Amino acid sequence: MKKLKLRGYVLPTLYCLITIAVFVGVIFLGRSINLKDKDYKYGTGILDSDIETVIGEENTVSNTISSPIDEGSASISVHYYQKEDDAARQQTSLIYYESTYLPNTGILYASDNEFDVKATFDGKVVDILNDEFFGKCLVIEHSVNLRTYYYGLDNINFKKGDNVANGEVLGTSKNNEILNNKKTFLLEVYYNNELLNPEEFIGTKITDYKVD
Repeated sequence: MKKLKLRGYVLPTLYCLITIAVFVGVIFLGRSINLKDKDYKYGTGILDSDIETVIGEENTVSNTISSPIDEGSASISVHYYQKEDDAARQQTSLIYYESTYLPNTGILYASDNEFDVKATFDGKVVDILNDEFFGKCLVIEHSVNLRTYYYGLDNINFKKGDNVANGEVLGTSKNNEILNNKKTFLLEVYYNNELLNPEEFIGTKITDYKVD
């Protein structure tokens, strides 16, 4: 039998076709890898964005001075007394005691029903006093120059030296015979040993109160 003999141009042609096929395959594979890599980075970017947003929101909340009561559980009975207020406003800022009108040094909350009293911000219980007018008073130090006083507490949940977190229930309001047997609680705020209006204090940022 005669042996088949390939023509001279066949092998070079096959080599070229194989080379082209490999080259095209490499291009498509590279594009596929790049696309997956882009998709991965895009997904990671969205995740990073969500994480930053959530952390930012948590920081905002944790830095805010909170209300000492739940909304609707009590109302302000006597406002903080300020000399610059007009006569009408000052009348709502006086406490009547033993035939005398006393300027209120904080804000007095009152309700017919018992209500929870909460910490306005993180801090440490540095004292528990006994006031002749309101009864037990819990003192929380938030920094060396910022303290809040919670007068008229019953069922106190903390003792001197305890750490307290923002919003934790300190105790409950106490019945006050002097104030028409209402359940009452008084909040005072001292910054650099001076009284602040608690109504203006609530809702501010702890970073507004610099440590001297």
